[in-house]
Amino acid sequence: MPTHPLRRTRWVPLENLLRVLALVLALALLATGCGGSKDTPGASSKKDTPTKTDGGSTKAAEPASDPGFQAPQAGQCYRMTARQSRAAVAAGSRVRCQGAHTTVVAFVGYLPRAVSPTTPLAQLRAVGRRLCEPALRRVAGGTLADRATSLLTWTAFTPGQAQLERGARWVRCDVLARSGSALVPLPSQRPLLKQGIPEQLRVCQDAAGADISCAKPHAFRVEAVFQAVGDAYPDATTYTPTARDRCKELMGKYGGFWQPPSEAGWRAGDRFIRCLAPTAS
Repeated sequence: MPTHPLRRTRWVPLENLLRVLALVLALALLATGCGGSKDTPGASSKKDTPTKTDGGSTKAAEPASDPGFQAPQAGQCYRMTARQSRAAVAAGSRVRCQGAHTTVVAFVGYLPRAVSPTTPLAQLRAVGRRLCEPALRRVAGGTLADRATSLLTWTAFTPGQAQLERGARWVRCDVLARSGSALVPLPSQRPLLKQGIPEQLRVCQDAAGADISCAKPHAFRVEAVFQAVGDAYPDATTYTPTARDRCKELMGKYGGFWQPPSEAGWRAGDRFIRCLAPTAS
């Protein structure tokens, strides 16, 4: 009698089948762990790999542009030399305003395009007149005549090369007082001319006609100033009678001298005529 096909099938016990399935599952998990995944702790991820630049070398991200990078703040005081004060980039040491200082930051402004040490001088002066002259008036205080009778002036500084490379676009206006080849220490009070013109800030002149502090030995003293009218530069042969009468009115005496601004200063807008008196020896 033929054997029925089903009789040749071997039935595997259930418990053996479960062991086989468990072994297959373990092998599958082991294979997945060896391959790694971006979601698996400890596995490498493409987002952690440095990105190559077009040149083929790896490079860290450049710092963001910062228009105010290392910009000073208005009201800060510095001690610098006359030579440092004429440089395009500020130097000197920041100090307490209650101590000895020769400059004070009057204003810090930001421009659409950066100014630098290579900016043409005429352009830098134009920026200075627009931003620094109003700042000088605020920091100096006093009347128009007070400021014209003082040594106070302004200077503009640009960011240095390292600051420009970080995107700095500020310009710094400092107020200072020049006496010959030196700077005069500034008072700690603000405004600087709040209580009138201190002797160290008042304009006097040496025998050569250079502006110096009245606190130093001097040959002439500026006792008054007035503004000239008109566009023509004052000529000594024609303007002397006008200047003599106006100075007598302001000084209350004859015997003094009058002095116009330099021609360059006149072209820049300085219209102040000085009335000077010689210093008694």
